[in-house]
Amino acid sequence: MRYLAAGLFLLWAQDKPAYLWYSAKGKPLSYAAVLAQLQKADVVLFGELHNNPIAHWLQLELFMDLHRVKGDNLLLGMEMLEADQQEALLRYMRGDIPTLEKLGEEISLWPNFRTDYAPLLAYARRNKLSVYATNAPRQIARAVSREGIKALNALGPEQRRYVAPLPFARLDTLPSYQRLTEMASGHGMNPEPFRLAQMLKDATMAHFIAQAYRPGTLFFHLNGRYHSDFHEGIAAYLRLYNPSLRVLVISTEEAEDPKAYRPLKPAPGDIILVVPERMTKTH
Repeated sequence: MRYLAAGLFLLWAQDKPAYLWYSAKGKPLSYAAVLAQLQKADVVLFGELHNNPIAHWLQLELFMDLHRVKGDNLLLGMEMLEADQQEALLRYMRGDIPTLEKLGEEISLWPNFRTDYAPLLAYARRNKLSVYATNAPRQIARAVSREGIKALNALGPEQRRYVAPLPFARLDTLPSYQRLTEMASGHGMNPEPFRLAQMLKDATMAHFIAQAYRPGTLFFHLNGRYHSDFHEGIAAYLRLYNPSLRVLVISTEEAEDPKAYRPLKPAPGDIILVVPERMTKTH
């Protein structure tokens, strides 16, 4: 009996996948199938959980494999870098700024940048691939979250270079922005400017993606999943700026048992990356 119990335990414990891919309909996908789908897109919005190591590792793996197919026609964009940091980013990519430490002395980097995003940046630098800082400057987004439209109207010509063209479309009725309204109200915040700041970020990221895209390229963009889930956020603004773009959304989800995962209806992404909720975090 003891040997039977031990055998059953080994059978149960032998398969603990660190991640699984699913289609929007809940069909399991292989890595090769995911890679094949990405190659057909113009823009990939990889919606991550910022502290998930599996998502960051797969971003790097997918980017390297896409580079083997697309060559110089592969572009990288990051929510984690802001549009007013683009000049410093270009100097780093050229080697004028020699190290990431020196780059961090010139611009503010996320606390987990070295572990989670620097490998992608280093790969792009070695292979002379274009990288774009797409997010709105944090000081502008912070001002908008407090003062709303007043802060946008007060922007000077220089600051306006780093955000979506003003005035940008208001998409307040989208469910993701409505949920922000509820979230802000629950924390005693004024929901209107809070929602506007999120739209500013999404519109700005979409603007710089659309501006950089050219036919034949694939723009691989990293962002928090809330910025692209359900083809809202960045994806919704991309439909306004360039409706012909084929946009593919990846959404990262945590589940107690990835093998038993079933997506929401509608699903948050065209492809869903499911990782165990017990997965260790990067920060």
